[in-house]
Amino acid sequence: MNLSRAKTILIYAFLGLNLFLCFFLFGDLFKKPLQMRVSHKQWHQIKEQIGESGYLVAARVDRAARKSAFLTVSPSDDPERAIRSRFEMIPGSSAPDGSLYFRGEEARLKVLPGGLLQLELTPGKPLSKEVAAVDEKAMAALVERYLKENKLVPAEIRYDHMTASGSKTVLHYRQTVGGASLFSGYLDAILENNTLMALEIYLLEPEPRARGREMEIIPAARALLRLVEILGPSSSPKRIIRVDPGFYSRQYDAEKWEVPPVWRFLFDNGDSCFINAFTGNLEPETSN
Repeated sequence: MNLSRAKTILIYAFLGLNLFLCFFLFGDLFKKPLQMRVSHKQWHQIKEQIGESGYLVAARVDRAARKSAFLTVSPSDDPERAIRSRFEMIPGSSAPDGSLYFRGEEARLKVLPGGLLQLELTPGKPLSKEVAAVDEKAMAALVERYLKENKLVPAEIRYDHMTASGSKTVLHYRQTVGGASLFSGYLDAILENNTLMALEIYLLEPEPRARGREMEIIPAARALLRLVEILGPSSSPKRIIRVDPGFYSRQYDAEKWEVPPVWRFLFDNGDSCFINAFTGNLEPETSN
């Protein structure tokens, strides 16, 4: 065995031992699903142990337990109707996978099975006369103004975060329901050099939440421990910049389904992980 490989094995063994000690020391959190609060002292100890496993927390983490319930949803037809009306689209071809294509004035639309919409603007819509990169908040405001002026999506979306690669920038918006985040519903605005090139839209129609069905959910601090347990030690630092409550499930080709409450952990590279706030399990992400 060469020296480099031996060092790698020792590093992972060390990280694994730290993670084991973390759950040995604070395993009582997992034995008390209805515990109302993670103490300030416990949180600092947990944060230190998680850091030794390669995870840096640069976000406020809720230490209290709360109540929530499943949210019943179905795919929304509103965005497709709004887009086809705005761009005066006519049906085009269909694909073997069931996708439908529409073409219209300065736009092409692809409707995937399940309701995902991919809108390509032809040509793109310049949002700023400046070629240089525009401030993130200013660009998000310009995209929102375009969406509102063209009545493409309802008001229940909120700007979330941005990812960038070269000249391509993606502004990520999330759907909201009564002020709560429904991460399953989203809008991605794809830009190149401050020009809006495409939109990817998937919105859901929530049913009114029934009273009396709420149950205790795990605190975000406990969900974070569970996340690190599932992902395992990281050889390079992973920075968590947001910890948000909400609802999430992968997309289903169904008329109606239930979405569980989750804790969303957003990393600085734009990746998200969702921990089911009832079970502590990692929710599988939808592959778009």
